[in-house]
Amino acid sequence: NIMQAFEIKLFIYAETEQEVEECRKAVHAFIEENRKEGRAVTASKLTTALGRWKSNMFVKAGIINFLNS
Repeated sequence: NIMQAFEIKLFIYAETEQEVEECRKAVHAFIEENRKEGRAVTASKLTTALGRWKSNMFVKAGIINFLNS
């Protein structure tokens, strides 16, 4: 199968539109940087990666601590 680009819309908490725009740019940059290095950030892989953070105690604790700060 040939990969196609799809747009994803979601709600995210922010205090300003500027924060949302910075987040959008960061996600775009992450995907683009990986693409340039030969890695595809696919919907399937991202879904799996987001699910796996729960099973890694150190990663989970780091993310929770960051989100709570």
